[in-house]
Amino acid sequence: MVQLRAILALGRIAHDSVLASLGVRGSAAGFGHGRIHPIGDLRLYDSFHCSRLNTNTGKLTPEMFGAVFAEIRAQLDEPA
Repeated sequence: MVQLRAILALGRIAHDSVLASLGVRGSAAGFGHGRIHPIGDLRLYDSFHCSRLNTNTGKLTPEMFGAVFAEIRAQLDEPA
């Protein structure tokens, strides 16, 4: 994983699992849709999970979901 620069966490459970696997305390990087957490050379991106409940209720719209991917792509395209 030497070239790993970004992780997208789909939901709080994924977010918390990534933090735990990286040895980061949860209070240091709270979950929130669209939030970005720099962790060393890595960036953790948060999104609400794309579950039927979240999409049917409008908690997560296609535009919101697409915006997260657009942000990741834009930041990965920046010179290192």
